[in-house]
Amino acid sequence: MTSRPLDTDARAWAQYTATTDRMGGPARVLAAVELSETVREIRLAGLRARHPGLGPREVTALLISEDYGVDLTAGS
Repeated sequence: MTSRPLDTDARAWAQYTATTDRMGGPARVLAAVELSETVREIRLAGLRARHPGLGPREVTALLISEDYGVDLTAGS
């Protein structure tokens, strides 16, 4: 069992766990992928807001740098 996040009250957590318990494996995987994609889009939006002069490729490179510590601008 996963412990309840500190910012989630007990009633909301009970609803969440009851919902995920009813989901089958494929539905859980789909939900995880959709949540991951949503978080990535939110992060990209934040990077674009903080760095308005960067183009799409540069913003993506910055995201990769933050996630993996890989500098995609080296040598350019």
